[in-house]
Amino acid sequence: MPNRIRAVEIRLPEAELLADLYSIVSDLRSAEEFCAKAIELETSTPRDLAAEEGLASAAVIRYGRCFTTGVRLRLNRDDLVGLSAEDLAEHDHFYALRDRFIAHSISPFEETYVTASARERDGEKLPITSIGPGHHKVLLDASTAKALSALIDKVKNEVNRRVAIEERKLLEFIQTLPIEVIHAGDLHSPRPIQPADVHKTRRQRQISNKSLQGRHAKTRTI
Repeated sequence: MPNRIRAVEIRLPEAELLADLYSIVSDLRSAEEFCAKAIELETSTPRDLAAEEGLASAAVIRYGRCFTTGVRLRLNRDDLVGLSAEDLAEHDHFYALRDRFIAHSISPFEETYVTASARERDGEKLPITSIGPGHHKVLLDASTAKALSALIDKVKNEVNRRVAIEERKLLEFIQTLPIEVIHAGDLHSPRPIQPADVHKTRRQRQISNKSLQGRHAKTRTI
């Protein structure tokens, strides 16, 4: 009989931390890909600044998701132990960029105001006859993507180091279980997603500490 290999989803509390870490790695990878596309556009003729800005903004959002609270585990600034003070300052900049500029219009990077057409004729100031919008903002472009990409590379190293540790710990735990426990499992098959599902959250997990720091896998008797 030929060998048979299939992927089996590990539905155990001990696997939740690693699943969250994999999700963070996926977000970092997506952010890195958005950055790469934005950098490619820098040399295009004519230069598509709107596309550069869209990709750079998407990269910042994806990066910021790794550090925001929610259903899954989040990274904390303290988890980036291998980064220099300069790297952490870059992290703080991009997190503020996401939180105060892209996700919310708070920072002075963007401002909208009202203008009036102040006209003069032969030195005489004329009545105001029209008003309109004024707007300025900082443009995110390929240079933003380059700086973020360099930071992501360093953050990925920190996360991948933790992934390797958790993979080893989980594998050791799984190998203590009766072999039938894992072989009896199968891949999770989610139902089709509906537009109304955007208002819902993923299954809430009983996690007492959302930070990587100090979190250990729970023990479970099977």
